[in-house]
Amino acid sequence: MIKLTHLSSRYKSKKVKEQSIWIPEHHLTFIQGLSGSGKSTLLYKLGLISKDQKYHYMYHEQDLTALNQRQQAGMRRYSIGYVFQDYGLLENMNVGECLKYYSYLSSVKFDEMKMQELLHKVHLHCHWKQKIMTLSGGEKQRLAIACALLKKPEILILDEPTSALDEKNEREIFQLLKDLLHTEECTIIVASHSYVAEEYADCIYEMNQQGIVLKKECPDNPIQLIQKSKHHRWSFLLYYLKIHLQNEKLMNIMMVVVLILGSLGTLVIQKSMNQAQAGVDQKMQRIADFQIMIETSDVSEKLGAYDEASPLSVDLLENIQNYDGVKKVYPFYDLSVQVDGQQIPVYPLYPENQLTGKVFQTIQEDRHLYPSYHSVYTMIHDQNEYHFSDFTFNNKIKVDKEIPVSGIMTIGLNVAYDSSLDYMLMNYEDMESLALQAGVQPVKSASVIFCENINSLYQVEDYIVNHSENVNINDQFQDTVLLINTKNETLSMYTMEKYITIVLFTLIFMYMCYWSLKRREKELTILKANGVMFDEFIVLLNLDQIFKMFISLVGVLILSWIIQIQYLEMIVILGIIYGLSLLCSVILSCVMVKNLNPEKIFRN
Repeated sequence: MIKLTHLSSRYKSKKVKEQSIWIPEHHLTFIQGLSGSGKSTLLYKLGLISKDQKYHYMYHEQDLTALNQRQQAGMRRYSIGYVFQDYGLLENMNVGECLKYYSYLSSVKFDEMKMQELLHKVHLHCHWKQKIMTLSGGEKQRLAIACALLKKPEILILDEPTSALDEKNEREIFQLLKDLLHTEECTIIVASHSYVAEEYADCIYEMNQQGIVLKKECPDNPIQLIQKSKHHRWSFLLYYLKIHLQNEKLMNIMMVVVLILGSLGTLVIQKSMNQAQAGVDQKMQRIADFQIMIETSDVSEKLGAYDEASPLSVDLLENIQNYDGVKKVYPFYDLSVQVDGQQIPVYPLYPENQLTGKVFQTIQEDRHLYPSYHSVYTMIHDQNEYHFSDFTFNNKIKVDKEIPVSGIMTIGLNVAYDSSLDYMLMNYEDMESLALQAGVQPVKSASVIFCENINSLYQVEDYIVNHSENVNINDQFQDTVLLINTKNETLSMYTMEKYITIVLFTLIFMYMCYWSLKRREKELTILKANGVMFDEFIVLLNLDQIFKMFISLVGVLILSWIIQIQYLEMIVILGIIYGLSLLCSVILSCVMVKNLNPEKIFRN
């Protein structure tokens, strides 16, 4: 016996007082009434898919409304079969796929021979691989009944099963239901406003302005509750994944492409950032081998006017020499050489200056004179030797002596001495020897400091600024602040681009997930009405996301290998992107499933 108490309903916007209804087992019971009388609402309560918690549902002396959500889901999944008004079929499947789908859903072993017998039982004669969308209304109704009977339900509920059928097909469906009473040992409850139903009904209730009125009564004939195995099977989840991937190919491909583009775009940005950082670091590494030049503040801005400057403090130079991280302090000499009528600056070359790999063309092993490529471009390159003369100290004293060229500097390489490409490097000892030979006293108001590394260089700069008021750090050597700022700005720009890319593609992926779930809302509602539980939904809805992520990950790894992305950074970035995408997918699916309202959706 099925007994529902504390029922309330509305008839034409008028609330009807609380009622009760008794439905005999193993009989065909019809719920009649005009449209809007509450027939479907009553069926939702009988099928345990209504969110109304104010009524009581007694079945075999057990209050089903007192069961928890998992227990109620188990009843819907294994004991209650529900045939919806619009059949509740996934029309992009064929007949065989639909039966297999509901078999796995109900944890029933799929046997094609038995399925054919079931179709014969419901008088459905069609091709096994015929698309559901090509079936007639009567054929769809029979298939829906067959899907509901797969689980061998104790209670079979049908909502307006003949509303779209002519009288002939209507009678066939009602006769089929009558026959099923004797073959399936179930209780059948049908909502219908058809007058034909009265000929087949064992019990009839009518819903009108008085509420639920018993029109035809029959004796109670209870049947024994059949115990079934209700264990969860992964076969349904895997089969659902297969069907979903087949039927939503375009959406799935688009989501895979979005993941690949988002991941690859982020990795490319990261690679560009690494290259930019490496470029700046390399440039900073090339800052004349971590050297800086200091001079008195009264020195003219023009490099070389040291004869008018006061000498640097001996104490300051000694303190700097003894400072931790300082390798050596050398004097800086003001020297130039005439080339084609133009005075080219000659900068000191020190033992700490490493020119290996920086020289465009090596002529001799001796470290004498190294002109920049730009300063000697007019020279004939097939000569075996180059010499320069007409040197000038302190912009005043000229020395006429030939100095052999040991090598020519690489095009565009300024070795951090000057932003101009027109310059020469000369061994500082040769400069001292040349000055003594000409009786010139080189000015030492400027000094060159070599440091251990870039950090030591910055610390020395801070020390000089804090311990001397009349000493400047010459920016003609290098602008370390500018380089640091450039590096920081570059990294900030790339970092911003990286995270914008991650957020943008994650939002796109989320929207596609939402759209995919929205398209499957009816399908998910049918699953919920058939007893799929919340945790199963989460696995169900994210299993395909994980599969798509796996496919896209393989593609990204292949492309990353082609463009040579660093492994560690790739792992970190992909972990962020895929972890964030999966988290968003899980949250979205949880919210979606939690807000599923079968009663509302079926009404719409």
